[in-house]
Amino acid sequence: MRVICDSHGDQGIGLACIHVAGAIDGEAISGCYCSSATDMARPDAWCQDCEAALLDQGWNEDWFKAADFKILCAACWDLASQRFGMVKSASTEV
Repeated sequence: MRVICDSHGDQGIGLACIHVAGAIDGEAISGCYCSSATDMARPDAWCQDCEAALLDQGWNEDWFKAADFKILCAACWDLASQRFGMVKSASTEV
């Protein structure tokens, strides 16, 4: 899947929780986590609060809906990764 980003043009995609997606534009978050391999250009990414919820309740539809994942172009995802120091999730479910 690809997307046309206003800033970066034609790019592959990654998903990010609403908190990470919003932080690219200047909102403050602490911590950034990602899943393992994916069939998209970038793995799913989420903030520290979403990571805590994932570790507490496990991956399920309610967690996914609460994270309110947004599509990011690969270059925007990379920006978030650089800005927030992306690390692999501690969850064994992702």
